[in-house]
Amino acid sequence: MLDNNLQAIAIFAGRGQLPKILIEDCLKKNRHFILFLLKNEIYDEDYSNHNPTVIAYGEIERFLTILRDKNIRNIVFIGGVTKPNFSALKVDKKGAILLTKIIANKILGDDAVLKTVIKFFEKEGLKILKIDDLLDCVFSSKGLISKIVPGYENNLDIELGIKAIKHFSKFDVGQALIVAQKQIIAIEALEGTDAMISRLQTLRGDFKNNAVLIKLKKPHQSDKADLPTIGLTTIAKCAEVGIKGLVIQANSTLVLDKERLIEAVNDNKLFLKVV
Repeated sequence: MLDNNLQAIAIFAGRGQLPKILIEDCLKKNRHFILFLLKNEIYDEDYSNHNPTVIAYGEIERFLTILRDKNIRNIVFIGGVTKPNFSALKVDKKGAILLTKIIANKILGDDAVLKTVIKFFEKEGLKILKIDDLLDCVFSSKGLISKIVPGYENNLDIELGIKAIKHFSKFDVGQALIVAQKQIIAIEALEGTDAMISRLQTLRGDFKNNAVLIKLKKPHQSDKADLPTIGLTTIAKCAEVGIKGLVIQANSTLVLDKERLIEAVNDNKLFLKVV
């Protein structure tokens, strides 16, 4: 965890609820922060009250200069972002250096790109914080969180799903999938987990009513950005399509509003298992 001397942090915010939650936490704890938004990104939240600085993908020198001028070394990347067309980016000198490294690693997949970006900023003297350095948003212990217990068939599907995610990680495929009756019936693509869940409504048959959602960090994925996340919307969609339960990873799956999420899991008679 970040020490208690209330060091200032830079928040590079993407989409979703996590940036808003972190900002509210900083305000509550009187932790000074500066906020960066990504140019041309579409945000659900209005951050105008927090005096955000809007940065384009290629403006690396400007970004670093602002941080140094404000004497800020700690930064957190939080929320989802739209992937750019790297070949069309306009970049400054520092941006050109980073872009060259990104293109060299892009063939290895998005995880390699993300690690390249993090390593670049660390070499520039920044400390990249994990989100759970700042927020209580992971379950640290393995075990059952819910009142409902997965059945024998559920556990077989869980075992299959975990093996599948480890296998698919070689191809840089998404962090989540849905398993039912020893079949993988959905794999997360660019549309995200909630959209993947909604796709189940188009499937015929009642086998999906005993399905399990498994959402894990890919084996070699960085823990400093783009971690798998679940929230109340995920729980509501699982209940809507008849999914029986969820499996997430200890210390690696971000959980929005943990207490309310546990209540929602139990109210909808789902199981939630941490592995």
